[in-house]
Amino acid sequence: MGVMVLSLVMFIGLIVLLLFGSPIAYTLGFIATLWLKIGELPATIIPQRMFSGMSQFTLMAVPFFVLAGKIMNSSGITDELVSFINYLVGRFRGGLAQANILTSLVFAGITGAAISDVAALGSIFIPIMEKNGYERKFAAAVTAASSLVGPIIPPSIIIVLYSAVTGVSIGSMFMAAILPGVTIGISQMILTYFISEKRNYPRYEVESFSLKGLLRTMLKTALAIIMPLIIVGGIVFGFFTPTEAAAIAVLYALILGKFVFKKINLKVFLDNVQDSVRTTVMLLFIIAMAMILSWVLSYINLPVIMANYLIGLIGNKWLVFLFVVMILLFVGTWLESGAACIMLAPIFSEMLLVLGFHPLHAGTVMIIVMNVGLITPPLGVCLFAASSVSGEKFENIVREILPYLAIIFIAVLILVFVPQISLFLPRLFNLM
Repeated sequence: MGVMVLSLVMFIGLIVLLLFGSPIAYTLGFIATLWLKIGELPATIIPQRMFSGMSQFTLMAVPFFVLAGKIMNSSGITDELVSFINYLVGRFRGGLAQANILTSLVFAGITGAAISDVAALGSIFIPIMEKNGYERKFAAAVTAASSLVGPIIPPSIIIVLYSAVTGVSIGSMFMAAILPGVTIGISQMILTYFISEKRNYPRYEVESFSLKGLLRTMLKTALAIIMPLIIVGGIVFGFFTPTEAAAIAVLYALILGKFVFKKINLKVFLDNVQDSVRTTVMLLFIIAMAMILSWVLSYINLPVIMANYLIGLIGNKWLVFLFVVMILLFVGTWLESGAACIMLAPIFSEMLLVLGFHPLHAGTVMIIVMNVGLITPPLGVCLFAASSVSGEKFENIVREILPYLAIIFIAVLILVFVPQISLFLPRLFNLM
């Protein structure tokens, strides 16, 4: 019980420091060092854990995936994707809103980041939706809500981070996240259909459907759409490692951006590299500090102690899982999803494993829940991005996004209690 009390005090201290604006990496390092001091453990653990945390081979995939996403985002592929998706669903009532969500599903497999989705698709869909009779606040809310699938459907940066800090196979996690990501996208499209019917949103004028027209629009985007298939398929079937897959993704994105879409030049490429390096360095520094804290928590056996304590207190492992979901939802409202993953995933993944949940099932749900914070007030970064792109007031977007948050929570509950959704593809490809 003494360990639980000390852990609670440290966790409260960590939250207080973060709420007062202390940088995440420094906060994690300070709490870990303080814990080492209280436990009279040697200070040599600090550099050991820092460098061992950053020297994992799988983490080399992070800068490549970040760079690949930025290159694809700069290549102008978004316009072609929008044209293709509009041809498929734009002709139905509320079709532009449906196209917004469906494009996010496809775009997710290219950039792997929600904020890229909002910036790229929002600048295209929000003005055209407003022009065609949609309220701007609704268009902004749909763009923000659909961006949630970006970090879920592979290739996903947060999945790479989760796998690095928990030891779960990246390829297995990629496959486990596909159906849950699609489930969330479909649930949003169903909700959008009912909203569009109720508000009598218009259809988008596109040419009459024909097989020839479908093939013509599909060919324009085929080269981009197959990129995630190359990445995930190559990893799953053992052609290359996740890091090699990420490097191939960069090369593929460069070839498309330079020779097909003709939007990538030396200046654009160097700007993308600079942004990617900055993002990667910040992530690695946070990981280095988090690994010290992770070692301390593992040393005192906190995940097992928490699992036994909570199962004794609550009495049901499924309720414990829901308790973890609620904690992650709370943390996600004020802490960036990557930082939350690095900080909490090693604890909760081990705890849920002790309770008998499959690591792929637990990991998929945790990744989704941590990303919900991207669209929840008060600090949902995708809400602010949608507000910035659209020029709509933040509070108006929040009111419009509430039904989408409700449908996402329902989808999360389904994923918690139906693990087969997460485990079907990994089991199908013998990745379990």
